[in-house]
Amino acid sequence: MPSASPHQQRGKSMSAFDDFAALVGATEVMKQVVKSLREEPVQLLGEICREYQRTGQAVPDHRLHFVGYLGEATLKALLSAGVIRRHPGGRLSLYSYEPTPEGLEQYERLKADGFYKK
Repeated sequence: MPSASPHQQRGKSMSAFDDFAALVGATEVMKQVVKSLREEPVQLLGEICREYQRTGQAVPDHRLHFVGYLGEATLKALLSAGVIRRHPGGRLSLYSYEPTPEGLEQYERLKADGFYKK
């Protein structure tokens, strides 16, 4: 007889999907994806805010550095959260982005907490 899964051992009946999600979620790759989900929007907001504060202009998309797993999804998350605005692009870009007042406030709070290290 097979032993009970960790979820069943705790007295919870889990679906096959939940068991599989837990199995995959425990892998190093998925841990890195979750870390990226949390950190990439913060990094991109910082990049946009620093450039905006330096130039006073919306930041063209070709100046943004997408690293990690998420790329475009990170921009969509920042737009949905209302911390950046998208504008039509210029000569070399499809779009440009600028922080909203809320985005600048979040950036300053994160900076004060030491998230953005130089």
